Amino acid sequence: MDDNKIKIPRHIAIICDGNGRWAKKKGFPRTFGHRAGTKPIESITKKCFELGVEVLTFYVFSTENWSRSDEKVNFLMKIFGEFFIKLRSKAGENIRVKHIGTTNNLSSELINEIRKTENLTENNSGMILNIALNYGGRSEIANAAKNMMYDIDGGNLNAYKINEELISNYMFASGLPDVDLIIRTSGEMRISNFLLWQSAKAKLWFTNDP
Repeated sequence: MDDNKIKIPRHIAIICDGNGRWAKKKGFPRTFGHRAGTKPIESITKKCFELGVEVLTFYVFSTENWSRSDEKVNFLMKIFGEFFIKLRSKAGENIRVKHIGTTNNLSSELINEIRKTENLTENNSGMILNIALNYGGRSEIANAAKNMMYDIDGGNLNAYKINEELISNYMFASGLPDVDLIIRTSGEMRISNFLLWQSAKAKLWFTNDP
């Protein structure tokens, strides 16, 4: 075995940030940056697939992002719908697409596009591509706790058998390896409520200001 061989992370998670600021610096409207931001996602996904990464997660919209203006949120939701449609066109590339987060406040049209994409790619056996849309780390943990309580009350779970592995199985991203590497673009040095449970041992990489 070559000791100098680069070890490929099993799970890479990327916090997508700074697209609007990048566009503003270039003299374009912020909306231009948000739309342009889908292209790097495509190229990164392709490269990670080629390298043998098992799971790639993109954080595209947090539960806190609903505080943005209605105009901006509606524009982003339109882009997300288009993006899931585009992912379906690449279904033959053996990538399994999964949405992690809640569907609360998402339009029925967007939920439909998400479900179509998940269903079309569910039998793919290659890399798993998670799209963290309307996601929050704390809400994920709270949701897991609530579902465990339902199972305890229903007699389907013994509280004394709760351990870290079992808790992981109640997460949105259940059954997946923990995050090895978190990358955040834009120069911000924080994880913004992202995969709090799964990133306990993750390495962090922050890029420079766009």
